[in-house]
Amino acid sequence: MISLILDPSISYPDGEEFFSPDERFPEYPFEHISSRKNPVYKAVRDCFAQAGLDDEHYGMREWNPLGGYVAPGNKVFVLCNFAGERRPDEKVDNFLSRCTNGAVIRAVIDYLLIAAGKEGRVTFGNAPVQYTQWEEVLADTGANKVRDFYEAQGSPVEASDLRLMVTNATQLGFITSVERRDEDRGVHVHLDNDSLMTELDLKPVHRYRVINYDPKRTDSFHSVGNHEYVIGRKILESDVIFSIPKLKTHEKVGISCAMKGFVGTVGHKDSLPHHRYGSPKMGGDEYPDGQMGIQPLASAYHEWVYQLAPETGAGKVLHASSRILKKLIRKWNPQIEGAWWGNDTAWRMVLDLVRIATYCDAEGRVHSAPFRKHLALVDGVLGGEGKGPAYPTAVHAGVLMFGDNLAVVDTMCALIMGFNPDHIPMVWQARHLSNHPLFSDELHEQKVIVNGKSSSVEEIRKAPPYHFKPNEGWREVILSGEGFQVPEQEEQSVDSPESIEI
Repeated sequence: MISLILDPSISYPDGEEFFSPDERFPEYPFEHISSRKNPVYKAVRDCFAQAGLDDEHYGMREWNPLGGYVAPGNKVFVLCNFAGERRPDEKVDNFLSRCTNGAVIRAVIDYLLIAAGKEGRVTFGNAPVQYTQWEEVLADTGANKVRDFYEAQGSPVEASDLRLMVTNATQLGFITSVERRDEDRGVHVHLDNDSLMTELDLKPVHRYRVINYDPKRTDSFHSVGNHEYVIGRKILESDVIFSIPKLKTHEKVGISCAMKGFVGTVGHKDSLPHHRYGSPKMGGDEYPDGQMGIQPLASAYHEWVYQLAPETGAGKVLHASSRILKKLIRKWNPQIEGAWWGNDTAWRMVLDLVRIATYCDAEGRVHSAPFRKHLALVDGVLGGEGKGPAYPTAVHAGVLMFGDNLAVVDTMCALIMGFNPDHIPMVWQARHLSNHPLFSDELHEQKVIVNGKSSSVEEIRKAPPYHFKPNEGWREVILSGEGFQVPEQEEQSVDSPESIEI
């Protein structure tokens, strides 16, 4: 079931009044009402209402739209996309196109609290990239205002940074400090032969890699027959995961929406294979064949450098030099580090994580039946096109979309953006898994409601509301619509991206 609000006139309110609604809805559980307009809160409410959730109580104090998914006393983790704080030279709209906004978080959590009751608990956050300043990204997204509001109300809500290693670095990439956190905050999940990586184990070369981390550490997590991820304990202790992803492009998997957001469940990022070392002819998928010369040398240099501890004197200098080198290479060749449609590794990693979050218990044991529920509400008030996930250009899409199946949500996200979901391996494969499946119905049978009117997946496919510009490495495969030509991408007012983690 998909419930879609499509209204480009919607804009984010500021957080000065904690993103409270500007009218007193019958079910609203608090006293505080905003004196400023807040169209996002009402749009989230409308998204739940038009889905027919608890329809018999709509308009009453007892209305509990999420009660069919969240039981009293449940623990809910709200998985946000806090990719990183705003860069000094980054336009505000471009930043807001890549990070979940506090206005959407506040509205969603209000309804989760109605469902979970006084005995329940709601945690929101994720594990952003290692260099992210947590308090800054909360402030830039307005999520700190959400946290402050619930703290003042005495509500059982907290913000949580799931990272087990955090580094601080200068703009040039010099590491200034490294914080290693309690390992008990993570759960080691051994998928091994149940991992989607096992098909790649048959390749002659299987050097799984993630940028900006020690390759030996990644080798310890992923090798032939051994595939291990370190998941935030609070994720696996939850009864329900409610994702609030962005609607944006992604250089390694095509789009970054509901399923891609599960990278934010991982405490140790070096357990995430982004790509395999080298070109396809070498047994890898780091960059296309034919990119010889400096690219293999830069990759080899990067591998050697990141075997040095980042807090040492040599590590600080050499880590910075490697990042600068990669930044220079990206100026003339963006298809590096798995940033292209031929990346056959990253989508497998993403679907491994979604299946872990679906089928694993709190101790990391994999069950044959789903162990917890998943919901998603996509924050596409501002979407991101082009150089996603870290350097997108904002699209004023006005999209808020609720769904109760992640594979269907991402399929619809691709269609809304004007992309062919069947040409995005992460999305297509999510609907066709036989082992620990994520979707078991027929796509054409899914109920779709757009602005209060019944629609269908096929109608959206035939007439997508937008044509987002894809990431450069995906242009030749991802577009949908006969004869549709993507205009040339304009240069952004930021420097060429540095190495991008996901």
